[in-house]
Amino acid sequence: MKKLFFALVILSLIFTSCGGSTGEDTNNTPNAVDDSASTAINTAVNINVLTNDNFGVDGPNTGSITIISSISNNGGSILVNKEGTTSDPTDDTIDYTPETDFEGTDTFNYTITDNSGDTSTATVTVTVIPPTGPSLGTTFSVGELKYTITNVENKEVSVEKSTETGPSGALDLPETIEQFDLTYSVTSIAEEGFAYSYNLTSVTIPSGITSIGNLAFYDSQGITSISIPNSVTSMGNDAFGSCLSLKTINIPSGTTHLSDNIFASCKSLENITIPNTVTSIGKSIFYDCSSLNNVTIPDSVKNEDMGTAVFGLCVSLTNVTFPSSFTTIPNETFYACNSLESYTIPSNITSIGSSAFYECSVLKEITIPATVTSIGESAFGFCVNLTKAEIPNNFTSLPDNMFYECPKLKDFTIPSAVTSIGNAFFYGCTSLEEISLPNSITSIGDSAFGNCFSLKNFDLPSNLTTIEATVFWNCSSLTEINIPSGVTSIESGAFGGCNSISEITIPNGVTSLPENTFYNCSSLSVINLPDNLTAIGKTAFGLCNSLTNFSIPNTVTSISEQTFYQCTSLTDVNIPNSITSIGNSAFYNCGSLKNVTVDIVTPLTIEANVFEYVTMSNMNLKVPSASITTYKATDVWKEFGSINAI
Repeated sequence: MKKLFFALVILSLIFTSCGGSTGEDTNNTPNAVDDSASTAINTAVNINVLTNDNFGVDGPNTGSITIISSISNNGGSILVNKEGTTSDPTDDTIDYTPETDFEGTDTFNYTITDNSGDTSTATVTVTVIPPTGPSLGTTFSVGELKYTITNVENKEVSVEKSTETGPSGALDLPETIEQFDLTYSVTSIAEEGFAYSYNLTSVTIPSGITSIGNLAFYDSQGITSISIPNSVTSMGNDAFGSCLSLKTINIPSGTTHLSDNIFASCKSLENITIPNTVTSIGKSIFYDCSSLNNVTIPDSVKNEDMGTAVFGLCVSLTNVTFPSSFTTIPNETFYACNSLESYTIPSNITSIGSSAFYECSVLKEITIPATVTSIGESAFGFCVNLTKAEIPNNFTSLPDNMFYECPKLKDFTIPSAVTSIGNAFFYGCTSLEEISLPNSITSIGDSAFGNCFSLKNFDLPSNLTTIEATVFWNCSSLTEINIPSGVTSIESGAFGGCNSISEITIPNGVTSLPENTFYNCSSLSVINLPDNLTAIGKTAFGLCNSLTNFSIPNTVTSISEQTFYQCTSLTDVNIPNSITSIGNSAFYNCGSLKNVTVDIVTPLTIEANVFEYVTMSNMNLKVPSASITTYKATDVWKEFGSINAI
């Protein structure tokens, strides 16, 4: 039912009398007193300003009251209304008409004159009141659409669906809507206004609309086309996200910014033109647009105003043209673009962002121009078909994870100026057979060559001082490695899984072998330990199945738990008198162990699991001659088959 709207016009005149006269008043001057009145917007009012004024004993002058200006301070019009005798001012009033659509407070001045020519001026204050009626935020529904008043004065509304399922088929949004005896302009589409409208197939947006809210058509999976007028200047985040069937949509020429995820997961969108009015692009705007194949970024877009992961998961994308002003490829720009077989990085590019080409699974070759001076971490990680890559000679530092899990990469030259290689730089490059490390390198990061199964012998840089954690983890084809004499630190798991190395020499500067240092080096049979070694960590020699004998240096103070875990060929062990403790399962499942020499006078207290899964009754223990009796009476040690003097 159409509601009738009535505007209530309230006119209130407030009069205040000052300077009243008595029969004995001898005042000879007139006195005009300020007045106030009110009226509705766009409504005239008649004001009797003389009601509280006094002309004094001389009486009024012949004529009428006068006004200083026919225009009030806020543009209203003023007119003296001579209701009675034209020569008698006492029956005069003033007609005030406010400026069109003005609301608020307005003022004007008037003057009265007595019979002696004396004058007095007063000010009239008029309050112009807006009409009563629907307020900001008032909602109403017409058919399948719901409207919300967004601007009372300009009579503007936003539109959205009125039911959970929304309209079906083709939707033509109206330019205007009649309600409350007023005509409202539809100027915006509300946030989530038509989200999850699964029955919509197309949308035509009228020219009066200027903004489309966040998630406005999100996940409306049946929409195939949307027509947007050039009046639209703002489109919110995810406005068309997950419109899986959307094939045709235009970006209006009035748009300057493309918001985050605006077209994300529009899986049917093949082509789109970005107008040259656009100056900034949010993150992931085309993320997961799996049919998109070719895009040109206009020159109007500034490099610093382009977001990350713009083309992430665009698995059909074969080409993107960037503005010549661009110097940076932002982070994750081509993440998982699985149709990008090759890409020529423009010569104006100086920086490649983190994960820029991450998981580009068909990318085979990449040439980085000499202009590039910076590459972010994981830039080419998981490019599983990448066989060749070249970087400029001016590089001094190689980032973390740059070629992480690039199993077909065979050919790579490290520039001679490089001083550091990042963590996991070649991790999982299982086809990499040879690499030359320049002597300029002073630092190689954790897992830098981890899981490089095919990597064969190479020389470490002479300036290296630290072998980082898991740096050669599972380099199973590495048969020999020479550790530079300047190395003072070897971190955990540094050579773990290098099961083709048979012999290694640790430099004298190294004082500890941490956890898993040589874990699963199954071919390691000879290890030359440094004179100053003080600590051997957990499973440092675990699964070293080719070790047959081991003499612990007398500088070492403890044997950690599982140090010789499952060293199944170990037959002889010498434990010096510097040892103060032996950890649990230190010789776990060392099934071939026959001879243990312990040069310690007082037997150490150890757990039974130190020699777990070892037949102690078949083993010979040698101890200081004066301690034989004590060892035979001490738990665990007494289980040895024979205890003899050293």
